[in-house]
Amino acid sequence: MSRTPNADAVSAYIAGTSNRAIPEPVLEAARMCLVDWFGVAIAARDEGAAQVVRKVAEGRNGDAAVLFGAPTDETYAALINGTMAHCLDFDDTHVGSLAHLSGPTWAAALAVGTARKAKPADILRGFITGFEVGARIGADNFGDALNTRSLHSTGFCGCFAAAAAAGALYELDAPQALNAIGAAATQASGLTGSFGTMSKPFHAGKAAFNGVLSAQLAKAGFVAAHDLIEPGTGLSTAMIQDRSRAIAPMNFAADDWEILHNTFKPYASCLLTHPVIDSARKARTQIAGRAIGSVQVNVHPMAVQLAGNPAPQTPLQGKFSTAYCAALALGGHMAAAPDFSPERLSDPALRDLVGRVTLHVVPEMEKTAASMVVTLADGATVATDTPLALGNPGNPMKWDDLRAKFVGLVGPVLGRGTDVVFDNLRSFARGGDLAAVLNELDKADNSARKTA
Repeated sequence: MSRTPNADAVSAYIAGTSNRAIPEPVLEAARMCLVDWFGVAIAARDEGAAQVVRKVAEGRNGDAAVLFGAPTDETYAALINGTMAHCLDFDDTHVGSLAHLSGPTWAAALAVGTARKAKPADILRGFITGFEVGARIGADNFGDALNTRSLHSTGFCGCFAAAAAAGALYELDAPQALNAIGAAATQASGLTGSFGTMSKPFHAGKAAFNGVLSAQLAKAGFVAAHDLIEPGTGLSTAMIQDRSRAIAPMNFAADDWEILHNTFKPYASCLLTHPVIDSARKARTQIAGRAIGSVQVNVHPMAVQLAGNPAPQTPLQGKFSTAYCAALALGGHMAAAPDFSPERLSDPALRDLVGRVTLHVVPEMEKTAASMVVTLADGATVATDTPLALGNPGNPMKWDDLRAKFVGLVGPVLGRGTDVVFDNLRSFARGGDLAAVLNELDKADNSARKTA
């Protein structure tokens, strides 16, 4: 019997990418991830983290596509695009691993795929392979346990996802894939203490960078440890030293697709704030303009740990303030990207409302649920409950919802090119033209440079 069953299963899965039968709903889910990924990345063109990373990566040679930039080396293309995809904290989330998997995985797949001039169908397959691997690394509450211990699951799980996607597109065989996963394991990282700063989106970009680098090393003959993702050794004991949680045994059953359990975000903030926003939007319809005295928000403990900032001072901090997000929705704002701006944050009425919000921890509450009691100035109360936030499996966003989100994000950047980009991404690997997408981005970038 193998001493490394997890690593063997993952490496065989990567090596078998080209021969795998993939059902149409899975391919469609991957396209939704792609559309969402491009939407949030395009809208982040001028974000500080994106600008800094692009500046550092300038001047390198390569053929990998970069959003709003010249082609570069695969690792740096993955770094730039992966960082951009997470700048707004508006990208999709796999709740089972509590990780933003599409950010680093699509960054890696597109970097390697465009550099190698791979067919769209192969790029899509590579992404799916990466997503499925990353989801299983964080499964069985391992991603949750990482975040509880101040380790960012996106930087951790995303590194494996990116390595698997890149490995599939580099056509690694099983022994090479085994070494790619070992190399990824020793680089997986990210600290939740960085939330609210440029480092959080950098975690996604660096995961993509590390994953592509790991696959490149393995293809060149690099040898890494093979037992780091087994349940009782390696990363499990390094990251969860009390051994209360471990990486779960992995299998890749033909009818088990984690991508079908992905969550898309209707709001541009930490996913843990979303059920609170839903509850606040419901409450607003009942308040009818009356003055608010106080707001009690009932949440899962992690909403306080990761998004408990009671008085955010910057837009990034606002994304991780449950109180601010509740106040936004109660104030009639959609918690869209423009609502996390210095102007909105400094609104006196909104800041006063933030100060009236208190968080109450309910240990047994689901992370995707929240409830709220609003006490009005006249003493009346309004209570609302959200058992499952919008965007989750069971309460999903559909293509029309995703298109509306995409247009809201991309329209201000691409203008008339928005529909061209959406339509080509929507039909990726079945007639959609990636070159046409990148051309629209180049046109917008050139136009912006002329008017700067």
